[in-house]
Parts: sequence; structure tokens; C-alpha cells
Amino acid sequence: MTDKVEGAPRVLNDKTINWDDSEMQSVYANIGTATANREEFFLLFGTHQHWRGTAEETTSVDVKLGNRIVMSPFAAKRLAVILTQSISAYESQFGKIET
Repeated sequence: MTDKVEGAPRVLNDKTINWDDSEMQSVYANIGTATANREEFFLLFGTHQHWRGTAEETTSVDVKLGNRIVMSPFAAKRLAVILTQSISAYESQFGKIET
């Protein structure tokens, strides 16, 4: 077990978090979306290569979905909070991210 996940919170709501990244896998995604029902949020990640071809050939974008993360609404809300904080810290250091 390791506890070296950089940037991840070590304490949350007075609870110590021990991160175990011994079986973690890294996957690249340049596109993501989310859907939800009453019980779960679905985060879908994949890749697209819309930079290929001419403007006429890219009127349609094909996205190859590779990963789906299913989360409870509570976990999704916590993820939204930490992403907001992380983006704010990033923009403070490197400048505004244009969308």
C-alpha cells in the first residue's frame, strides 16, 4: 500500500485518507460527458481525433468511449467540489483555461 498520490487530500472531514494506488491504471481521455438517473451518475470518458481530415470531413465527430465510472450522487458531488478546487488552483498558477 502506498500513500503518495500527489495533490490528493490526506484529511477530509476529520478523517485520515490512506490512498492505495498499487493497482491504479492510467488511461488517456480527451473528452468526457456525464449522465445520471436517480441513484447513480455515469461519467463517460473517451478519445476523439477530430483534428484529422478537412473541415468537410469533420462535420461529424466519432468518439471512442473507453471508460465508464459509476458513482453515487454523494460521491459525484464530492468529485465536483474537488475538481472545482483543483481547477481554481491550476488557473491561479497557470492562467485561465478557455473552454
